[in-house]
Amino acid sequence: MDLIGWFGAVAELEGGLVEEGDGDRLSVLFPDHLQRRLQVGEMESFGMEERDSDVGRLLHDQNPVIAGMGAILAEKGRFATAKLPGKPPLLRTPEAFLERHLTAQNFIYRYRDQQIEPVRYLIVPFLLGAVSDMKTERIVTIILNETTRTVPLGMENDLMAALPQALSSSATSAAADPAPSADAGATETLSLMKEMVRRQAMQLFPEFLRSAERRMLRDLERLQEYYGAIAREIETGAKKRLGGDGEREKAAGRLEAARLEYEKKIQDVRDKYAVEIQAEPLGALRLRTAAVMFHIQMQRRKQVLQIKLPINPLNGRLEALPCASCHTPVLNGCLCDGMHFLCTACHPNCPVCRGQRRGNSV
Repeated sequence: MDLIGWFGAVAELEGGLVEEGDGDRLSVLFPDHLQRRLQVGEMESFGMEERDSDVGRLLHDQNPVIAGMGAILAEKGRFATAKLPGKPPLLRTPEAFLERHLTAQNFIYRYRDQQIEPVRYLIVPFLLGAVSDMKTERIVTIILNETTRTVPLGMENDLMAALPQALSSSATSAAADPAPSADAGATETLSLMKEMVRRQAMQLFPEFLRSAERRMLRDLERLQEYYGAIAREIETGAKKRLGGDGEREKAAGRLEAARLEYEKKIQDVRDKYAVEIQAEPLGALRLRTAAVMFHIQMQRRKQVLQIKLPINPLNGRLEALPCASCHTPVLNGCLCDGMHFLCTACHPNCPVCRGQRRGNSV
């Protein structure tokens, strides 16, 4: 969810009437308590582009209206739970469904049965930022099925339509359900979600990353030209003076000093433009519901792995398994000799078996 989508969603939860305009624009009719709290008029227009400042308020992360809305949400508690009623029907041809959506590269799998089982989803909006000599940020929502540790691809698109019903009927504060930080194994779950959102930085901030690399290469080129000129000047001066061993040693010492300073400046430039990816959770929602659960047996050689794969109750898609190494959610994967489920990029040399889980540096 982007910033303007988040703003509109919170405004609706607080009783505002939101109307979407062309592009990334919103018109909001604020109730009295929001008008007083945010210092806004009864009817306001908002946008994300510079041109929107001509017709309304420009939304960005430094806008006091955004800060005020965030404070309102924080006061309500950073964690809530909701229950989505209803039960989905069982599939008539589950084997055919699996064959269409799950691809085994180096193993075989067998469908065993399907059942309707309770599941719970953890929905966490992260403030994802890329920081070097400059900074860029956006809000990214990650959803994980806590019951099966699978990833419901595309669920966020259907979640906005389902949330109002779930929240109005059963939303509670953290007192009714323990927050993720209090759950057994929750630290590992949140860590997995943070790794997943960090990996999206390459796709979400391509221009920022390219710009940082361009500026770094520009400064490195200038350093090379500057210290190259110094080295040539030292060598030219030494040749003109035609001194003995003492002059040659003095010139060699100056060249060595220039080389050491050049190497230090290179590292300073690399440090300056190194991009740090930051991901901070802004809150969490736990959604309880029921889903069709496939019980599947995976086999590689003589080793067998029993897993559960749910069909997402909101969009009817088979949920993906995260790669055991890089956490990329996939439905086209491999099993290593240690029976770790891997994406094709991490196989065949399993980083988990080698104790070298792939990182997320950029």
